[in-house]
Amino acid sequence: GNRPLLSFQLELLQRAGGFSDVIIVTHERHQHRLQAYATEEYKGPLRLEVAVVEEGAGSADALRALRGKILTDFVLISGDVISDVPFQQLADTHRLHDATATVLFKEQPPRPAADKKKARDLDGTDFVGIDASRQRLLYLESAADCDAGVITVSESMLRAHPSLEVHSDFADAHVYIFAHWVLSVLDLKPHFSSAKFELLPYLVRKQFLSTANLSLPLQQHHMGQALSMSSSVAAARATRTAGSDRVRCCCFVVPYDAGYCMRACSISAYMQANLDICRGSTAQFDKAAEPNEPVKEGNFVLKSISADSARGAKVEVGARSSIKKSAVGNNCRIGAGVRLANCVLMEGVVVHDKVNMSNCILCKGAAVHEGASLKDAQVGSNVTVEAGMVVKGEALTALEAGAEAVDQEDGF
Repeated sequence: GNRPLLSFQLELLQRAGGFSDVIIVTHERHQHRLQAYATEEYKGPLRLEVAVVEEGAGSADALRALRGKILTDFVLISGDVISDVPFQQLADTHRLHDATATVLFKEQPPRPAADKKKARDLDGTDFVGIDASRQRLLYLESAADCDAGVITVSESMLRAHPSLEVHSDFADAHVYIFAHWVLSVLDLKPHFSSAKFELLPYLVRKQFLSTANLSLPLQQHHMGQALSMSSSVAAARATRTAGSDRVRCCCFVVPYDAGYCMRACSISAYMQANLDICRGSTAQFDKAAEPNEPVKEGNFVLKSISADSARGAKVEVGARSSIKKSAVGNNCRIGAGVRLANCVLMEGVVVHDKVNMSNCILCKGAAVHEGASLKDAQVGSNVTVEAGMVVKGEALTALEAGAEAVDQEDGF
């Protein structure tokens, strides 16, 4: 969509209001680029700080390293989240229940009755147990950690909540709110590396243990700056109902037919997000309107780009070209006889004559010369693909662009 992916998480926080500081966690190899965005390109109201963690560090490792900078309840968001869900609603749930952790889930569309989920379909699936209100998170386990899809729940949990709904159709959006004292848990559990796969399931399991069996730090009951965006009338007037639960995990479930919430964590998801955002068919984000500009003679852009594609401004397309299910950024130039399907072209990309591409992403300023063929490929910023090259299943960087053509029998 001709926007940095990071801008969508920042927009989510800006719409919520109440935030002032954001720490962007990255590895050293990305530090320069993100620092440039934070200091030069970003024009919003948030104060951005770029923090570097070791290569391979997980989200829990990052929180542990940044503990001295986190002074209140806090929000943890993955850098690939795109959502227009009102963040206030998630914050309200967290505040009203005085939660230890609150998780955002997106319900997936229902499967046809005849399309039964098979064991292999459980890859990447979570088993999520919730109460009848759909606000208490009672059970959370990755299907990969369950024995043949069989889950085990504790008697103490069933005594507290006899009615339990277990779902495998909730997608974890990787948007979490944590109580500040959770950082002390990471001190007690130095082997925890992932917030999603280790910290969250641990907290969920600890909810129904007696106080004598809890080896947790003393909980501090205060709500921090991170939750001041909670502004609904109900939230403003409600009193805190802490109850007797020392650990309390909650969730906010976005119905499958309400709101836009996805992670651009795969090539296919990234491509779909580009189309959704550029076309404005699903998500409601700030974006440029479809260009309403005169088309010069010899520019076949209007005839070449299908209705299920999106284009930016000042795009030029040669004769006899076909562009289907693709997003074409500003100032792109596409030659004659080009075939594009399911592609994303970022700003300033040049594609010469008789190029064929499918399922490809070309970053800003990339160039593909005449007769090249690309499939399932990613081309880095300002990288040139030489004429006649055949590229399958490869990511081309500046160092790799001049390499020999990929053997078509490599099996990518």
